[in-house]
Amino acid sequence: MHNTFTANRLTLAVSLALFGLSAHADENTKDGALPVVTVTAEHHSEDLQKTPLAISAFDEKALDDKQIKSIRDLSGQVPNLTLSRQSISYSAQTYGIRGIGETDPIQESAVAVYADDLYIPRAISSMLDFNDVERVEVLRGPQGTLYGRNSSAGAIRVITRDPTQETRGFFELGAGNYNAQNGRFLISGPLVDNALFGSFSAIRLTRDGTVSDPTRGKDVNNVDIQSYRGKLRFNPIDSPWDVQLTLAGTFDRGDTTSYTPFDANGHFDKFKSYSSLDPKNRLDQGSSVLRAIYTINDNLSFKSVSAYSAFNQPVDYDNSGQAALIQQNLITYKQDYATQEFQLNGDYDKFSFSTGLYLYREKFEADRDNLTYSVARNRVIGQGQYSTTNTESYALYGQGSYKITPQLSLIAGLRFTREHKNFDYTNYAINTNRQITGTNFTADSSKSWQSTSPKIGFEYAWTPHLNQYAYVAKGFKAGGYDNRAPTQAAAEQAFSPEDVTTYETGFKGDFFDQRLRANVAVFYNDYKDLQTNAYDPALGVSLRTNVGQAHTYGVELETLTALTRDLQLTANVGYLQSQYDDFENASGAGVDANGKQLVFSPRWNASVGLNYTIPAGLPGVWLAGTDAQFQTKSYANALNDDVQEIPQQTFWNANTRYISSDGHWTTTLAVKNLLDRAYPQSVGYVPSSGARFYSINDPRTLLLSLRYDL
Repeated sequence: MHNTFTANRLTLAVSLALFGLSAHADENTKDGALPVVTVTAEHHSEDLQKTPLAISAFDEKALDDKQIKSIRDLSGQVPNLTLSRQSISYSAQTYGIRGIGETDPIQESAVAVYADDLYIPRAISSMLDFNDVERVEVLRGPQGTLYGRNSSAGAIRVITRDPTQETRGFFELGAGNYNAQNGRFLISGPLVDNALFGSFSAIRLTRDGTVSDPTRGKDVNNVDIQSYRGKLRFNPIDSPWDVQLTLAGTFDRGDTTSYTPFDANGHFDKFKSYSSLDPKNRLDQGSSVLRAIYTINDNLSFKSVSAYSAFNQPVDYDNSGQAALIQQNLITYKQDYATQEFQLNGDYDKFSFSTGLYLYREKFEADRDNLTYSVARNRVIGQGQYSTTNTESYALYGQGSYKITPQLSLIAGLRFTREHKNFDYTNYAINTNRQITGTNFTADSSKSWQSTSPKIGFEYAWTPHLNQYAYVAKGFKAGGYDNRAPTQAAAEQAFSPEDVTTYETGFKGDFFDQRLRANVAVFYNDYKDLQTNAYDPALGVSLRTNVGQAHTYGVELETLTALTRDLQLTANVGYLQSQYDDFENASGAGVDANGKQLVFSPRWNASVGLNYTIPAGLPGVWLAGTDAQFQTKSYANALNDDVQEIPQQTFWNANTRYISSDGHWTTTLAVKNLLDRAYPQSVGYVPSSGARFYSINDPRTLLLSLRYDL
């Protein structure tokens, strides 16, 4: 009751404040006003300010202004978006939105990541570098009624430019400290005038290690990655067809992350690891997407997306960061999956809708050899965990919006999903040379689930420049099996889907002659059957399972202000309260986490940025930008133990660019982590082995680049 009262009071206060501002806004856009940002979150082009959901959009200019070159660079830029600045490897990334996320990189994420029309189900290979990106959209809240694969927390969409009749191209070369060498390339244009178009882009990024390893006498955590994307598009000028084939590949040869050990007081050596293990990593990932759009008439279109993707990734990493063998993981991940999606999208004067059928089939293999030193047994314990998960899923979904009056529209959506999984698992005994010495147990199990997820809401235009939306929606995260199960019974016990009900209202306004853009969202999430690791008294072991209830609520404010014609200010803030309401046996029998904060859920997060066009009287354009991100402490485990605390942290970046008068040449100097701060991004503590380790963000990096545009 108290939480509801607080949210209502806050909503009322925000409404009154925005009405007060709107009363002073000029109805006619004047020179110097902020530009309209167009998004396609609801499968049709729409003004960001009229889209009835919490969405942060970065167009090409915003990405350049902040030097956001990858998904990881979004860290701290979006309210209540949690992106670790370090993961198990460069090309892997875990995500969380509003306290909902997935910290295990081999489980399917609660935040859906899309590269154009390709869904990327797991953290592995989901850290995308940007090249010729038209727009990045971050959608917060359940999106199951709009997109093929369900997402309970939100979605991140990276949208690259399609080839057209326009001939475009560029190459960019960069160099920086730690021997960084970067290259980006694009060529795009017509192959047959007004009918057939093609594009090809490439990225090559290398950098020496940023963490010193005295044990091995070398630097680790290096970067060595290359990505390619080709598009072939058939779109004759007088034809209703728009058909495009996209082929893409990513190859990661950089190190897996070497962790940094810390002592009982939390002290650690800055940017140092002492691991004796060679951090092996070899990701080969490829995908093909065939997209066909048929325009039935001016209001109605049909879309088909057929996609296939696969990766193979052997990885070796040492969790402890110590020279002695404390905890080592030697793994091979394999995945291949295919999706088929059919959509019917309509956009009429009073009614717009999107409906779809989605088919998903995946095979995921995780072959994991684990070597862990046991203090109790005073020896290294070896275990091989070899699993294959086969998933088949289909979904029907749809969402529509109907204008009751010119100001008021009703929104309704519904999703039905059915999913089946087969799980094969073998647990081997192995020695320290990774030789199999016996079979501990085998398991073979299958399970099916189905779920219905509704959404209902409204949007209302209070003025031409102030809009409100509100909705209630259900979301879920698919069930599955524990790929690290310690016993046969644990391996055969499936965990169920995770359910969340979201209540949200938001206001989007442009004020003061459209020189101030302010968007605010207030939300409440009610969790049931939370997926996490916990102790099961019936089985006598800890495993991935479902626990009772949790909730999160908070506020998000995003602002963009044109202070002058040449100076823009962005300022965003997110407030998040999160709590486990019913989490028994969180860390052993009778050890509950009730009342504790959800993992990786900082109470406050904020960012501020300035971008300035310097009036230097030069023949070209000189730009300068700076931005800073801040977040309060959070925890890496549900008990919120001091040893698992991720401390408060602040990062500061800066860049300057010079664009020649003819627009062909751009020279950029960018500095990340200007203050050279080192903060834990994740924490590991294993009492049985005594291992305590952090993953640490990158140090200060500088990059000088030169780009030529055709």
